[in-house]
Amino acid sequence: MPSVVKTPLFAYAVNMDRIRGIILDKDGTLFSYGEVWGPVLSDAIEKGLREAGMPENRRHECMEDFCHAVGVDGDGRTYPDGIIFRHDKPLLATVRLLRITFRYHMNPWRVWKAVRNILDHKSFSIGDRLEKMEFPGVRETIKTLHDHGYVLGIVTTDTTASTELFLRHMGIKEYISFIRTKDSHSRPKPNPEAIREFCKEFGFENSEIAVIGDTVVDMEFGIQGKAGYRIAVLTGSGDKEKLMEDADIVYPTIEDIIKDPILFP
Repeated sequence: MPSVVKTPLFAYAVNMDRIRGIILDKDGTLFSYGEVWGPVLSDAIEKGLREAGMPENRRHECMEDFCHAVGVDGDGRTYPDGIIFRHDKPLLATVRLLRITFRYHMNPWRVWKAVRNILDHKSFSIGDRLEKMEFPGVRETIKTLHDHGYVLGIVTTDTTASTELFLRHMGIKEYISFIRTKDSHSRPKPNPEAIREFCKEFGFENSEIAVIGDTVVDMEFGIQGKAGYRIAVLTGSGDKEKLMEDADIVYPTIEDIIKDPILFP
């Protein structure tokens, strides 16, 4: 098992509040983002670009640029500054997309429509691919957290339908007591509204909450929400250096938290 990337030395120097609740991101946290979503999003991107007038003689080049901008390619590689990982920066995303649109002389409106369909999961279905996939260790990890007495929540930018599909397939829906998706009324991460709702619903202090995620946005979510503990994993954006700046501890995968010295002292 890979070693911990960063150790929270502060935890032994100060008297931390006991963690009672854990908010987890879904995509890229419970599983490898690129492995699951890479091929699906790549197919959707190609379909959208063809509809937007992608020049066939520059198809490979255009696809490569666009996949980089979105954040994942068909081979499962992820790019930390992609739209899917930095959805908190819409203006930057718009500028990047416009540059690609002009570079390849495509219809801007159709390109933007394709991007919206991708982000809203309207241009593809994950169901068939999901049925062929297994998530070893995820159910055991989540069950261990639940059995240890932690109240677990999911806060994700995915849709409610897709989120519940994933949770059922991974066999962990029964352990999740709180869900906020892009369909919920809560403002999206990094706005801390979902953390406040979680605390209010279960009677926790913010400092009694741990946030687990794979992106800088997840860590900013924890900071703004004054969470007591921030854990990052490298199975999503993989942005190791930036995650280490804001996370209290960084692990290679979600399964590695079973040995966490704070959650399992």
